[in-house]
Amino acid sequence: MDIPSYFRRYLREIQPSSASRDLAIQLHKTLRSRLANHNDKKWKQWYNDAFLYGSYARNTAIQPIKDVDVCILLNIKTDQNEPEDVVIDLRAVLEQVGYQAKTAMQRRSVRIDMSSTTLDVVPVVSVNDDNNPLEIPDRPLEVWIDTYPVGHMEAATQLNELGGGHYVPFVKIVKAWYRYQAHYLREIERPVPKGFTLESLVAKYQDADAPTYAEAFVNFLSNLWEDCGDLLTEGNFPDVPDLGNTDKILSLSVEPDEAKRFAEIVQESLAAAEAARSMDTIQKSAEAWNVIFGTDFPTEPASDKVSLVESATAAMSEDEEFTEDAFDEEIRAVTLPAASQPKRVEIEAFTSNEREGALLGRYSSNGWSLPKWTWLCFKVASTDVLRPYEVRWTVRNHGREAAKESSITPRPAGIVVDEAAWETTKYRGSHDMVCEIIKNGVVQAKSKYIVKIK
Repeated sequence: MDIPSYFRRYLREIQPSSASRDLAIQLHKTLRSRLANHNDKKWKQWYNDAFLYGSYARNTAIQPIKDVDVCILLNIKTDQNEPEDVVIDLRAVLEQVGYQAKTAMQRRSVRIDMSSTTLDVVPVVSVNDDNNPLEIPDRPLEVWIDTYPVGHMEAATQLNELGGGHYVPFVKIVKAWYRYQAHYLREIERPVPKGFTLESLVAKYQDADAPTYAEAFVNFLSNLWEDCGDLLTEGNFPDVPDLGNTDKILSLSVEPDEAKRFAEIVQESLAAAEAARSMDTIQKSAEAWNVIFGTDFPTEPASDKVSLVESATAAMSEDEEFTEDAFDEEIRAVTLPAASQPKRVEIEAFTSNEREGALLGRYSSNGWSLPKWTWLCFKVASTDVLRPYEVRWTVRNHGREAAKESSITPRPAGIVVDEAAWETTKYRGSHDMVCEIIKNGVVQAKSKYIVKIK
């Protein structure tokens, strides 16, 4: 069973507490103040600003917050400063401003170990080009790598809007699942892949139209396993598009054993989740989901007044907005390169007497009611997503007649932009044709066309 109310309660449990968010803000403010006021001459020339980044900026953090990502914006030339030297110098400055004996060098940053939280301090440098990236140092590779913090925030916001507000909560579910499976069950100190890689995998393999989080979780793991299962089992981690710039691939460091372990977790969890959905009682299903997600997932009703009948149709319509004004201010406290505008796609439809027949006339979205068994040809009229890309069409039927049969009929990804999608009017009511423009496995633009049938 999908038990949607239990998943909503689970989301509340894994949402960062106000105390955790306040601590993240305070740690950032203290660090920022110390660095801004440090009187070293060289540092004064280097330092520009500091800003919270990571899952906080994208609102995808989960409880408990153990790592706080802070970017340090530097006024330096990357062609004149080696990555190793910059990270070493940053560590020295952090030691000088009050973090003595608490720092450690990492691949692209300096870690500060506090009592209950780790600060991950990342040096970044602004680059002047059309994509407005920032550059971060990669010590082992001895190069500076582009990163797109504004694009990451923009992509998360856009994916959330395209998915009806469910992308961000679902990312939290996936992160909490993997942390439980890898860190708590298997006692892995720092599980790989990390949080942002999981976010990117969700963007690529999610089922944005799933009506419940349970179905979304099964479909996500199923899509991931179908595409990457063999690769992961062999110890190879797949290429993952960078959400901030989908023309780029994330630079990941995943060992073969880590890839195989991830494969094991995905495969086991997929089988367990499918079994949890097939349980014939709420109690059995809740207990099965609890095994997958851990003790934060409830196994008992919220109160005696909770109905024993779960409503799947409203399952994902009651999500809470997990935002706080003070935290948002911290995220916006630094001036970053301007974000690009969200991508768009416009579609058009034409009537016909037969499939792939002559086009008789244009049909407007939410226009007049068509008789049954009228053929419609859907096309992409325009989009600002640059080629190459794929087009995915999905029919979403509604009403009593459609409810007797499958209500969602997916069209396979990979239809070229100049190829039509043909559908016939079959069920009385108002129905949708959803068009998605996909680039490197990530939905870049999405539009809906409403068809009325009498």
